[in-house]
Amino acid sequence: MKSLLRCSYSARAFLLKSRANSSQTTGTHKKESPLKRLLNDASSFGDVSNSEPELRWATEPYARIIAEEPATRVDPRETTVLLFPGQGSYHIGMGKRLLDLPAARELYELASNVVGWDVARVCTEGPEDELERRSQVCVLVTALAALERVRDERPGALERVRAAAGFSLGEIAALVFADALPFEGALRLAELRAAAAEAATAERAGGTLMLWLAADARLGDALRRARDHAVECGVAAPVCGVAAYMYAGCKAVAGDEAALRWLCAEGGAWGVRRAERVRGPALHSPLMARAVDALREALRHIEVRAPRLCVVSCVDARALRDATHVRRQLARQAAAPLRWEQALHALYARPRGEPQPLTLTLGPHKALRSTLRIVNARAWDASLQIDV
Repeated sequence: MKSLLRCSYSARAFLLKSRANSSQTTGTHKKESPLKRLLNDASSFGDVSNSEPELRWATEPYARIIAEEPATRVDPRETTVLLFPGQGSYHIGMGKRLLDLPAARELYELASNVVGWDVARVCTEGPEDELERRSQVCVLVTALAALERVRDERPGALERVRAAAGFSLGEIAALVFADALPFEGALRLAELRAAAAEAATAERAGGTLMLWLAADARLGDALRRARDHAVECGVAAPVCGVAAYMYAGCKAVAGDEAALRWLCAEGGAWGVRRAERVRGPALHSPLMARAVDALREALRHIEVRAPRLCVVSCVDARALRDATHVRRQLARQAAAPLRWEQALHALYARPRGEPQPLTLTLGPHKALRSTLRIVNARAWDASLQIDV
């Protein structure tokens, strides 16, 4: 993959076009719901193609895309896997270690021109409330800028990338690297994703818990009891279910506030050893179902291509095949549980004794690498964290 900065569409022209589209619809929005506005705004999305040389996929134990020439066997130790973080990994100061790289600085500047605010400043200085509100764009840009550190320090590693995956928002970053999404379109999709989640939360409040479970935990029973409690509190058709399968003893659970409060207070009787609140809305749960429509409409107007390398979807742990598949999975992801543990198994499953590829986990935060250690210690042993 060549530099992300080789764009055939000027960032300034892109920004002017997006503002013009927004101004044309402003007068019709006064009586519409937030999600209705998002659907209308989503229809103004559009990009032009940005052709780059195809990245060949050639290593065995991953699913392969079709190549013009027969694939040859490659020693996994000569290949690289990239893991991209989700939106909850943000912290003030992220990106500071990247700003000494000219290419990374230019990437932040390009992103700022597209979204209309200073991405590097928000990443490095905050304040906290602004960073939280704009975390999806900030994490996306910082994770992609981390590739410029890899390019600077380990150029051969990027040339040997054969597979990638991203947790939640990170899947968008993985698809940018795989030349399936244009950078500008990915930025606008991240902004819309955040706005859609905020609008859905305004219509029905919810949240997410990270649960650490005992070996004999009865999570299904606990979730049913939490929903029953929410009904007793007056919540109609309550939601409380697994939002992310992290590893055997850890699950993210999203749903209505009444149900989550009950889990925090009473979950111990069902084997919940610890419960911690996760920043942000109830992503990857039915509470985000209406946001899926806005994302689906936006994706219709973004140029999407088949990934040039294996990108494993965190929705169903399968390789994304073509543009239609990419669009469908990115829209579904907002309201579907993430099968991250299963995605890691899909990436690293191989015969006993087979060596593992180099894995680069791209900051901010080290949670992805910590999870990898629990799911596959041998893959973790061959991994590196790229600090930002």
